[in-house]
Amino acid sequence: MSPKNIFAAIIMISMITVCRTSPAQTVSSPNDRQPVRTGPVASASAERAGPENEATERGLSRLWCSYLWQSLPTENLKGPNPDPVSEAYLANDWKPFFIDSRFELNQAAKDLLSRLGTLEKDAIDSGPFKLDKLSQSIGELHQSRSGLKAADPGYIDIRADSLMDAPQSATSTDRSMGPAAPKMTNSEAILQEYQKVFRSAADADVRLTTAFLLLAMEMDPYFQKEEAQKALLGEVPVSKFFKELEPKTFGYEALLSAYGRYKKLAASDAPQRVAISSKPRYGESGNHIRDLQKRLQQEGFYSGNFTGTYDSVTQGAVKEFQKAHLLDPDGVLGQQTVQWLNVSFQQKADLIAWAMKAERQSPSRQFDRFIRINIPRFMLEYYKEGQLREAHRIVVGKVAGKKVKFRGKMVGENQTPTMTSSIQQIILNPRWYVNDRIQLELASQAKSDPEWFRNHGYVSMTAPSGAHRLFQSPGPKNALGRVKFEFPNPYAVYLHDTPLKNLFARSRRDFSHGCIRVDKALELAETLFRDDGSHYADKMQSVLEGSRQVFVKLSQPVPLSIEYIPVVAAGNGQVIFAGDLYGILQEDTMKQSSVVGGQSSEKTVIKQSLVAGGQSLEKHK
Repeated sequence: MSPKNIFAAIIMISMITVCRTSPAQTVSSPNDRQPVRTGPVASASAERAGPENEATERGLSRLWCSYLWQSLPTENLKGPNPDPVSEAYLANDWKPFFIDSRFELNQAAKDLLSRLGTLEKDAIDSGPFKLDKLSQSIGELHQSRSGLKAADPGYIDIRADSLMDAPQSATSTDRSMGPAAPKMTNSEAILQEYQKVFRSAADADVRLTTAFLLLAMEMDPYFQKEEAQKALLGEVPVSKFFKELEPKTFGYEALLSAYGRYKKLAASDAPQRVAISSKPRYGESGNHIRDLQKRLQQEGFYSGNFTGTYDSVTQGAVKEFQKAHLLDPDGVLGQQTVQWLNVSFQQKADLIAWAMKAERQSPSRQFDRFIRINIPRFMLEYYKEGQLREAHRIVVGKVAGKKVKFRGKMVGENQTPTMTSSIQQIILNPRWYVNDRIQLELASQAKSDPEWFRNHGYVSMTAPSGAHRLFQSPGPKNALGRVKFEFPNPYAVYLHDTPLKNLFARSRRDFSHGCIRVDKALELAETLFRDDGSHYADKMQSVLEGSRQVFVKLSQPVPLSIEYIPVVAAGNGQVIFAGDLYGILQEDTMKQSSVVGGQSSEKTVIKQSLVAGGQSLEKHK
């Protein structure tokens, strides 16, 4: 059997076993499913639901499995891996999750519909949820249930089973009309109404289940299936289940609040444009300063009167604005500050929306102990037991550099890539093996000094393969500093210390060729050693006094997630706009053709504000 049909076969076997299909019913293959076929029906005197068949919260009829099967989209049954919706029904013996035995929406369905009505709060695109079709399906359920109620006031799903199992009634004929013409009995009419409501109820339940699992994946792709099943079965309130899926460690609540605030600003206020041709001096007055005060007031940074004077209060508000946009808080209205002041509220809301999705989808959420790096924020965070233990400033790959094709995608040759891996080895007193591209850059520096390589600790060697290699010996001038953190990846990047400590004082820190330099890297190494139970936590300092490379494998590799999140929580309920350092969001938006009037230029403003200004031209990793 082809692997793609294995799961479908499992489903069919489960249906035959669970549904106890009668001879009057058939189940077809996923590629050729026909409507459920019913056999002879009972007379109008079919039994009414007795005490043992009282309405319950969950469906009772064995017919559910057939109708749920018919309602599953064909693509759900293809492929070698279980489809989440089919898998959920399989675990529930092919009974509905959101429809009770009287074909009513249960409380879980009502809670889910309420949550689906707030998708915009989390900046979740409602398109994939097909809410219009879901609403139509529920409407059809209400209509078909009304028809059933008129035909059978005491209706309950399990009555359909008895109607189908009853012996065939005699066929009524009228000889005066020629050939026998069957007339529908009352039972047959009732059964038809049951068939209609089963079809619409199954369709609604499948759509609700699909929406439930889609939202769970959107909120946390690493959610526990067992917890989802509890929510589907009503053991845990749906509202509580989805609340628990929100990120707990990355300031998600602050992002939610900021997103709502900027969406409200975008809908109600036109952003005050700030036009300043030269840097205003302290005490300077004019309409341009009044415009500045208005814009700062709109975003909550200024609460004074619109005096039109660049006084200490206004300057303090500018400094707070600069801190919130990763700019040097000098109170000077430079080019980048003015550019950020003129980014629209909608554009800022879009940045927050991107960040919220990135936080929800972060690979680090599947771990209790991990290192998480945010490239635009220039920050490394170490978490243990789900709590932030350490935070380190970092230097990442610079924006400048040509685009190269890697794995079918154009990327900046110096830009730090996003990835998921794990730190498996720490090297004390590392050598730096220089790649060919950086060797060319170093050669240009050494042109005027024949002794430059030797004076900086470089050694030339020939590998066993005959290839020429250049490395820098361990020491105070080594570009990797005193420690290197290695993790498997196809980009040949790593974390390391650096002798250029002064760069960590900068607000913007994209200076490397792609690798990540870590501030206080020795402290991070000691922490990882200690949490790994390694004796190098105490032995590290004595090793660093020498110059011998020491390779230390961690007994428990530390998960590492390098991410790209443009807005982050500041820890005080506020947010920091780190921006689109590499223009990734701009490119993604252009690909999706979702730029609405005027927003494309705003994205360009952000890109320009981030890449403008001085950049270090040093040539170390």
